[in-house]
Amino acid sequence: MIKSENISNEIFKILKGSGQTLRLFTDEGENTVDPSTARRFYLPNLGSMVNLDETDSTRELRVSVNQNTDLDQFKDTLYQLKNLANRSIIEYTLKGFTKQITPKDQDYQAQKVRDMKIEEGISPAYGTSKSSYQQLESAKLIIKHTKPVNEESRGSRSRNINAIYIENAEGERYKMPTNNLAGGRAMLRHVKEGGTPFDDFGKHIQEQTIELKKLKEFAQYSKRNNLVNEDTADIVEAISTRISNIRETINKIKGIKAYNEAKDAFEAKEYKINETDRNKLRNQFTVRTFDESLDEALPYVNALVKEMKALRERDDFAKQTLDSLVDTINKMDSVTLRKGVDVKTDPENPMKSKIFQTMPITAQLGAVMEYISRVVSGDKKHDELSVLLGRFADEVDNVKERAMLSKAVGAIKALMPKLTATTKEDTHVERETVEDYMEDKLSNYEFDKLFS
Repeated sequence: MIKSENISNEIFKILKGSGQTLRLFTDEGENTVDPSTARRFYLPNLGSMVNLDETDSTRELRVSVNQNTDLDQFKDTLYQLKNLANRSIIEYTLKGFTKQITPKDQDYQAQKVRDMKIEEGISPAYGTSKSSYQQLESAKLIIKHTKPVNEESRGSRSRNINAIYIENAEGERYKMPTNNLAGGRAMLRHVKEGGTPFDDFGKHIQEQTIELKKLKEFAQYSKRNNLVNEDTADIVEAISTRISNIRETINKIKGIKAYNEAKDAFEAKEYKINETDRNKLRNQFTVRTFDESLDEALPYVNALVKEMKALRERDDFAKQTLDSLVDTINKMDSVTLRKGVDVKTDPENPMKSKIFQTMPITAQLGAVMEYISRVVSGDKKHDELSVLLGRFADEVDNVKERAMLSKAVGAIKALMPKLTATTKEDTHVERETVEDYMEDKLSNYEFDKLFS
């Protein structure tokens, strides 16, 4: 069976390729920026939605359009989606509605998913009109409400939250620093697995909920006071992305698999800010006087600004490397491989490995470049080519810009006709043998199609 993550990626490519603006949501209705985790794809310009619905026994690709959607303009996209469903052996449904569809119209489905998932061992919410409880074996989540719970209203035990507590097997109770329910469930999982709110990972979960709260307040303040301008737009966009990422991460941690993965990958991070950076951000986001209540958000915003700067520098380095690589390839009439190398039989050729086919596409491209960098002739003529291939191979996993990846594919394709090789000291192999072999292997993975 084809993995849902792969189908989601293909849906994203089809919709993005049609030039549509997209908003992505998980099956639980959470915003996401990762196409592989998305199960709902909202097209605001069309007022339409594409869903990948899943149960234990069935999967369905469901397209919902409104009566104003121009199906003639959308028909090629619909054909590709239907074809994807057929290839993936899943159901395909096209439904029309009389009104413009919004993400809220799908909330009932997200709630169904949340209810069905409850929640890798976490019990359904129960309790009194003032308090709700969820159990995970010996650990308990306690929710205090600001208004009486209405049992007739779906999801009422997850609303109007005044405070969240975590209780361990010994009856010790800890109050969470924010009222984020997903954060409470993440801490519930951590306590059940033997952790405490005061160990490093417990503090990390709390810090994530605090960062989320502070960044949301900062984003709302910036938009409410019209502070999104040419100087601050990138920062506000980075904040929005970070908010989505934290939400997604916290929501996943309640499950045992995602919890273990997050805990294994966890590295403690301290958010600090010097006075120069603090004052610069205060000035950028000041109306007449800076809202002092947002001062606690500045270390998180500053960390995002520094991360953006590092990403830009890394992108610039990758771009300069790629430009030099393209220029170097264009100047070379031929490229000779090391004596004794036969790419068709070389066990180090990554394209011969079965694992190569399952690697992410950027990793495949990097592996090809890194391999060629090692097998080109070691003479002075080929030194620059070898260094540039290896350097870009090191950077390619971090490249997100499709135009740059497409250019890298073009560089490899331009290199193919120039390859010559020797299998023995004195025996030259025809250029076409190497070129045809490499091009045939590369065509199996459709690099240019995937990056176009």
